[in-house]
Amino acid sequence: MLTSLSTRDWNYQSAAHLLNRAGFGGTPEEIEAARAAGLDATVERLLHPPEEPAAPSDSPAPSWTQPKDVREVRGELHRLRKNRAENRPQLRAMVQERRDELLDLRLWWLGRMRAGPAPLREKMTLFWHGHFATSVQKVRETYWMWRQNEMFRQHAFGNFRELLGEVSRDPAMMIYLDLVRSRKLHPNENWARELMELFTLGLGQYTEEDVRESARAFTGYRIDLASEQFRFERRLQDTGRKTFLGQTGNFTGDDILDLIVAQPACARFIGRKIWRFFAEDEPPAPIVEAVTGALRENRFELQPVLREIFRSAEFHAPRVVRAQIKSPIQFIIQTCRLLETDLPPASVTQLALQQMGQMPFAPPNVKGWDGGKSWISTATLLFRYNFADYLLNGTGDNPNAPEAVRRAPTDLRRIIPEELRAKPAELLAHLARRLCQTQPNERQTHTFLAYLQTRAPDRSDQTMRRLLHLMMSTPQYQLT
Repeated sequence: MLTSLSTRDWNYQSAAHLLNRAGFGGTPEEIEAARAAGLDATVERLLHPPEEPAAPSDSPAPSWTQPKDVREVRGELHRLRKNRAENRPQLRAMVQERRDELLDLRLWWLGRMRAGPAPLREKMTLFWHGHFATSVQKVRETYWMWRQNEMFRQHAFGNFRELLGEVSRDPAMMIYLDLVRSRKLHPNENWARELMELFTLGLGQYTEEDVRESARAFTGYRIDLASEQFRFERRLQDTGRKTFLGQTGNFTGDDILDLIVAQPACARFIGRKIWRFFAEDEPPAPIVEAVTGALRENRFELQPVLREIFRSAEFHAPRVVRAQIKSPIQFIIQTCRLLETDLPPASVTQLALQQMGQMPFAPPNVKGWDGGKSWISTATLLFRYNFADYLLNGTGDNPNAPEAVRRAPTDLRRIIPEELRAKPAELLAHLARRLCQTQPNERQTHTFLAYLQTRAPDRSDQTMRRLLHLMMSTPQYQLT
């Protein structure tokens, strides 16, 4: 069992740590409000976010929330491709429409992370997207990717077994791992293998025979392309007896899921991965066992497990705080929140995510993103520095900047009080508290003060933005 954090250890830094890891960071005002509310109240607010306001009835729903008859769409594409030269304009229009839908979907989700009322729900949605990794490059349909994203959100901190059942019937996952091709005479093993290796048990916890027998149990899973809903085709199912993980019976796909979740390795696998996502890359064995025990005790209900994690002294340990490399999504969203600025234009944000290595709805493979140190390379670090400069300075009055990337500089009035501009030491302490929730080391402080001295007595917005950029181009700022 994890140890509860003492009330005397709950302070501004620990409140900031909780908001950073259980969400996407907070402004000094938000952090101070969390500190004043207390650890328990803040955790409960994260686990029980306010209801989102309903969209106006006259507001048109995004196109990617509307199911389409996939057969008709693909039939039209096939017809146009038969005479590609003559139909090139229509083909380009259809392809561009799909690209625009996907871009819109990405920005919608990032917008929820940036300003939505449920940061932990969005953070868990991001966790499940990386865990049950599925890419639009194979799925192709934006609507299915949105539906999967909404499913992750709905079950974000619900019951893992229920979520697993939903994933097994999710059209995007069924297409991505070829479950829709599996039938009695030719069971496809892709879903059966990744289900155990990457989603529930881990390597070494099953045999090749278990993969084959599991694949037999999931035969008959199909998608109705007209309604875009899961359907079960009984005539394609293998109804014979199967032996799986030491048990024998006429198992269905749901039976297989029950047998998997009953394995001790499942709680350990999921518990370790949750701790790695929220706390540290290499969790000590006692912590893994504590989280594993919490999952078993709560029968895979995730909300009480998250509550125990976020309230624990282990989660707030010095080795954990400000020791996690920000993922590209965390970097972008947290930076926009700290600067109290909007997300950049859609095309710029998408390019930034691509260059930094984390494109929503397009993970590199079924393993998802490796995370940790893989986020940082010479190229991605340089892009982070340049992106921070773009957020701070925008395109200004550059007449050559394309319309799609134009952006005004960040408004500094809410970030830097006017009276601090002429007080270098107080100014640095103020900005460090906002950007890193801790003070820079002696060497960094000397560098920042030296910069201000070279600019004295200039305390213009341009000088302040350059100082901010200098502070955001440190290794310390890449951590959260």
